[in-house]
Amino acid sequence: MLETVVRALSKSDLFAALKPEQLRKVAQRGELLQLSEGELIIREGDPSGAFFLILNGTAAVRAKDNEVTDLGSSDVIGEMGVLLGKPRTASVTATGPMIVLRYDAVVFDAMFERIPGFGMGICRALAGRLEHTTHKHFT
Repeated sequence: MLETVVRALSKSDLFAALKPEQLRKVAQRGELLQLSEGELIIREGDPSGAFFLILNGTAAVRAKDNEVTDLGSSDVIGEMGVLLGKPRTASVTATGPMIVLRYDAVVFDAMFERIPGFGMGICRALAGRLEHTTHKHFT
């Protein structure tokens, strides 16, 4: 299972810059969760105590009762709130069965400080998401 998780991590923009040995360490720090269709992953307005990496499945992102986007394998959920230390800006719900890795905010901070390339991965992932959202709403 570890190698399956490592492969999934390597496909994520957030972790793509990491070396295989770093990915193994990151994989071991996450908590594996299985979610059912309709299960709420994060709720808009709640404190941001963790972020999630989708290993398998899809999720819908809604903010203020408006659909924002859909997420799938290798996408990250909730990193913005953890990074900013602010409440969730959107709700995310599983649209089918899902497997995710959950990382506490403390683990996130440790990875940011100790793993070369992790911070740049976050910047790229957030920039990509902003570009996608901007393109979707303004073109």
